Amino acid sequence: MNLGMSGKNILITGAGKGMGREMAISAAREGANIAVHFHTSKDKALETVGILRDIGVAVHPFQADISQIDEIQRMKNEIHAQLGHIDYIVNNAGWAQMKSFFQYEPDEWRKEIDICFYGVLNIIHTFMPDMIKNQAGKFINIIGDSARTGDRKLIMSAAARNGTVSFLKSLAREVGESNIQCNTVSLGMVDQGGLGEDLIHKIRKQYPLKRLGNPEDVTGMVLFLLSEQADWITGQVFSVNGGHSMIG
Repeated sequence: MNLGMSGKNILITGAGKGMGREMAISAAREGANIAVHFHTSKDKALETVGILRDIGVAVHPFQADISQIDEIQRMKNEIHAQLGHIDYIVNNAGWAQMKSFFQYEPDEWRKEIDICFYGVLNIIHTFMPDMIKNQAGKFINIIGDSARTGDRKLIMSAAARNGTVSFLKSLAREVGESNIQCNTVSLGMVDQGGLGEDLIHKIRKQYPLKRLGNPEDVTGMVLFLLSEQADWITGQVFSVNGGHSMIG
């Protein structure tokens, strides 16, 4: 099936490894050119770039802290110089601490809010005006399902990401007349390495499908939302979670 992505320029944040890398590879196989964003994982990002170049698309790595709008603006200028304007964005970047609220010291939660909430605002405020000018664009935000269900150990990142859900719903109403779609993909636990077997065994008991997700489980939904088949879908939250939560 032709997804209509050939020749499109796609910015994928957090694309150096894990899910971000798999999304970049899948989009590149559809003919899209990829701006590979990373913050600190330079070596992994360069590995991703090498893989994408072997596929045969245009690709460049770009470093930025998405919580800092001046760094996003600098990255935009660099992307325009290397690839041209961005057609679609998948925001996969995030950061979370696992502890309850009263284990935080005041202001210790600021980094999670700055990355998971303000980072989304920074990217959109910087890149979407060009989409509006071009009368076309797509923005997909990747969040954890804790933003929908709550999680006492992910309380601040969940709160910040839930804020992006309502923000994108409102934004979808504003930019829909410019032929721009804004959607959210909400994930259950995805095994990206680093989890012990005992912890995996404990967690997967909570899933009807009796396994954790893997990065490849996510890419199908992301590709669909980036495709022409999803041009009439906006302001929605799609849960990819192995049945862990089933909110109507």
